[in-house]
Amino acid sequence: MLAQPYGGDARIALGSEERASRNRCSMDDKLARHLVAMWQSELTAMAADRELRETWAATMALWAQAANVAAALLPHDRATPGSAGPAEPPRPPATAAASQLGLAEIEQLNRRVAELEQRLADFMDGKSGQRPADAGSGDPARGL
Repeated sequence: MLAQPYGGDARIALGSEERASRNRCSMDDKLARHLVAMWQSELTAMAADRELRETWAATMALWAQAANVAAALLPHDRATPGSAGPAEPPRPPATAAASQLGLAEIEQLNRRVAELEQRLADFMDGKSGQRPADAGSGDPARGL
């Protein structure tokens, strides 16, 4: 009597599911063996065919030629010794950064915002000499 991992007896008959599983595995194994044998015979026949070998050799030569052309079109690092392509010509210097025409306006706006924040803080503290009704009578040209 053989001991089983689940504590059962080896002489217990297999259930129908287990038998089907074993048959399926054996069918899969047979199918795999037949597939490998078929491909081996096909590859052997291809290797024996002179015309097919010549066609594959010509195809590989064309692919190698196309790869060399593509590699020559790629940019190469000039510092790399033994580079396959010619050295790149020197590049012109970078252009100057665009002038910031609005910088003065931005600074003026920042000063104005700081001034308004200070006036608001003074108003909230009651330091302002103006009454709340007079607050709207500012200079319209300055946006008050």
